[in-house]
Amino acid sequence: MTLGLGVSDQFVGPRHTPASTISHPCRHGPTNSELIAGCRSSDVGSWNELVSRYERLVYAIPLREGLSSADAAEISQSTFETLIESLDRIQDPERLGYWLMTVARRLTWRRRNANQAEVSVADMPHDGAVDEQADDWARTVVVYDAVAGLPEPCRALVFGLFFDPTEPTYDQLSTTLGVAIGSIGPMRGRCLEQLRDRLQS
Repeated sequence: MTLGLGVSDQFVGPRHTPASTISHPCRHGPTNSELIAGCRSSDVGSWNELVSRYERLVYAIPLREGLSSADAAEISQSTFETLIESLDRIQDPERLGYWLMTVARRLTWRRRNANQAEVSVADMPHDGAVDEQADDWARTVVVYDAVAGLPEPCRALVFGLFFDPTEPTYDQLSTTLGVAIGSIGPMRGRCLEQLRDRLQS
C-alpha cells in the first residue's frame, strides 16, 4: 500500500515538540482502530498522528539496545515502512504498540547481527506473535499509552524522564518545559500520581 506519506524521507528521531503544542492522543484523539482505518483510506493526517503517537517508543528500542542514533533513525524508518506494507494485515489495531515494538526489536537484533539475512515483510510478526519477553513488552505499551494520555506538562515530563533514551537532566527538562528547575521534583511526584491513577482505573 502506497500512501505518499513521506516515510521515505530521512528519519532523524522523534520530533521535540514544545509541551504546550503536544496533543493528547490517548485521551482526546482517535483510537488506533480509527487511525488504521484512515491509513488504509490513504489519509495522511491519520498516518501522521499514528507516527507521532508511537515514534518515541520505536526510536528508543534500538538506542536501549546500544545502537547509534543513526541506526535508531534507520530502524525507526524501516519499522514504519513495514507498518505501511502491513496495514491490511493488522487485525487488532489496539495492540499496535506491541506490534511495532516487536518489529523494531527484530530489526534491531538483525542490525546487531549484520551477517543475518535481510528482514522482509514475511518475517514480521502477525497479531498474537509470541516472544519470550511478550509480557514485558505488553506492559511497556500499556504504560506508554497511559503516559501519552496525561495532560501537559506531565506528559512531556514523564516521557522525558522514562522514555527518552538521551536521559535528559533536570536542567534540560526545565528548559524544554519552561519551568524552574526546582519545580521538576514536585511536578514529577504529582505526574506519577496521575499516571498511577490512570493505570489503576
